[in-house]
Amino acid sequence: MAKCPKCGAKLHWYDFRAECKHCGVNIPNYKWEERLENDADTAETSFAKLHYKMSNFKYGTIGSPLMIVRLVFTLLPLVKITLCFPFYEKTESVSFLTFILNYLTKYDIKASLSLMHGEALGGVFAKMFLGVGFAFLAAALGVVNFFVVLIASMSLSSKADTVLNILSTVFWSLSAYFVYAFLNAAAETSVNIITGSVSPFFAVGIALFLANVIINIAVSKKFKNKKATDPSMEEAIEKELCELREKDSEPVAE
Repeated sequence: MAKCPKCGAKLHWYDFRAECKHCGVNIPNYKWEERLENDADTAETSFAKLHYKMSNFKYGTIGSPLMIVRLVFTLLPLVKITLCFPFYEKTESVSFLTFILNYLTKYDIKASLSLMHGEALGGVFAKMFLGVGFAFLAAALGVVNFFVVLIASMSLSSKADTVLNILSTVFWSLSAYFVYAFLNAAAETSVNIITGSVSPFFAVGIALFLANVIINIAVSKKFKNKKATDPSMEEAIEKELCELREKDSEPVAE
């Protein structure tokens, strides 16, 4: 709630008069020059903070070849991965995109999950759903990691990126394990009704996530060195404000 700049009385939404009903001061004109200067100082400080963060963002994303490689590798784990799952009479390749578009949006997920409770093939389908679930988690964390990289670059931090990539590596590895276990169990219990093979791109995905972890560790060291040599945010803001005030105090050439 707004207050009178002179007496501090609370101003309600229905107080339309320019004068304060408590002290009678003209609110819009009360110390307007001082208030304008305070607003200008606040705006300059905000812009200085923005300049500092944008400078860090530029360095953290494209400031060096290592940063560019990290940004590219952040996207690479999201490439299409092909698995051979015969969901119908024929074998077909299933990517994350086709799995979401063709299965999650068209079929009864609850009924599909009920397959895990079957007496004969319940354990087999449980392995399949675990494999798909861990793969989906790894891909989802890969998407989140891309935006985390952009946001964390403003503060020169890579801890969250490293943790996300470690989790993605673990989930991707678990997905490969359960898919492999599902295919082996299915071959033994379904009389070759369900057959398939694990795509070699699973290994590529694991390698890419691990590469991201290693790159983020290297980037973290660079960030620490930059923080140690560059001025802090407060120092950078103070320097920029001093430069602005010196420029404003210079006489205007006639």
